[in-house]
Amino acid sequence: MSKIVYLLGAGASYGKRNMDEPVNSPKRIMEGLPVVNEICDELDVVINELKNIDTNKNIKYTLRGQEHSYASMINKLVEGLGWLRDQASNHATIDTYAKKLHLKGNIDDYGKLKFFLTTFFLIEQSIHKIDKRYDTFYANILDKNSNIPDDVYIMTWNYDNQLDIAYRDYKNEPLPVLDPKEKNSEVKQTKVFKINGSANYYNVNRIDASIHFKDDLDTLLNRICNQICIANNSRSWSGGTNDLMFAWENDAFEKYKEHLFGNILDTRVLVIIGYTFPFFNREIDREIFLNMPNLEQIYIQDPCA
Repeated sequence: MSKIVYLLGAGASYGKRNMDEPVNSPKRIMEGLPVVNEICDELDVVINELKNIDTNKNIKYTLRGQEHSYASMINKLVEGLGWLRDQASNHATIDTYAKKLHLKGNIDDYGKLKFFLTTFFLIEQSIHKIDKRYDTFYANILDKNSNIPDDVYIMTWNYDNQLDIAYRDYKNEPLPVLDPKEKNSEVKQTKVFKINGSANYYNVNRIDASIHFKDDLDTLLNRICNQICIANNSRSWSGGTNDLMFAWENDAFEKYKEHLFGNILDTRVLVIIGYTFPFFNREIDREIFLNMPNLEQIYIQDPCA
């Protein structure tokens, strides 16, 4: 069976900005998520919002044997996001810093970066509306039972949950997605491949432990505070409860590639949305194309093409 594959990049989640802002000021996000050059400004926005929320809640957390208040946990969250903002501003991109930590073998800071980057995107998705183009995308491709058709597959470099959130509005069940850490999933059940994993947390049984996509910000922040406790109690930010996994983590990615490439061999049409083929991803992008030997047509959707 010939297949159509959609390949998504950060531009697919860009959404909409308030273009009425002054010329030299950052454009406020109205829907969607920040792209790389907006992350530092948006981290400032999130940090300021957290500093102004009501922390007078009778919630207690146990962290390394000691009881902590909600206010003290929010302070820890603000500190962590501030660290992420500072590192992002000191490097070309936050991905650059992540790759640097990985190459240096700095496991703890690498885990810390993934933890707070995940947290940042979860908060962003709570305070901003979803990019409406995902709704339109599903309206066009889903069959009469709200399933992704047999001849359609989706690959995405994005670790956000925009695809997942939009899908649940059509079908109240999880998106049939394969993340790199899910090595035992059935290939035939997988329709969506998240090459960098997902900005989300899970518990030891790999059941979603943090995000319920309809959560309000207060509920989400309580879940994040619990995740900070889990990470600190294990004395490692890389304690294994994070589904974000960059594709350059080669050892973990090899098995995943078998699943991915096995599903795209019969691809005839490739549709590229919001993706610029950055240098970091080039090795895997080459492998993707090499595993599409029957590719006949490529469509590139880019407003600035």
